Amino acid sequence: MEQKLNINKYKNALVYLIDKCGNEKLGIMKLNKIFYYMDFISYRDRGLTVTGETYVHLPKGPFADSLQSVILPLAEKENLVEQKEDISEKFGKRNRFKALKKPDMSLFDDYEKKLLEYLCVTFKDWTTDQMVAQTHTEAPWVFSKPSKSLDYNNADDIEFFANN
Repeated sequence: MEQKLNINKYKNALVYLIDKCGNEKLGIMKLNKIFYYMDFISYRDRGLTVTGETYVHLPKGPFADSLQSVILPLAEKENLVEQKEDISEKFGKRNRFKALKKPDMSLFDDYEKKLLEYLCVTFKDWTTDQMVAQTHTEAPWVFSKPSKSLDYNNADDIEFFANN
């Protein structure tokens, strides 16, 4: 699959996820997993991803190649989101996110809007550990090699979001 990174959709999906799904459980690792589901489910259903992202097989599951290096810095520079480090007794040092603006939902088609909403409802209260464990059971991660890209053609194995 060769699809160009859609930076505008990616940034606005980030703002949406932080705004609508943000709670004490939403850190960078969980964001990576939600984006993985968004793109792989979209590819499974439509043959296209939402963001055009490449996901890499890392020990804690799929990792979005551009999220921390390109998208988050751009979103911060454009005052769309704010990222702060905080320390809690329970979780230790972690990143916290805050949406500073509302996402531009006109960038998304009806399918993508439903998918974004579904991902928030489904995963909002999941812990990062639950999400890591779940991604480790699915074909895109299982059939990929460490430090290599996940194959979108294995997305049929993902059982979330029956788009009927």
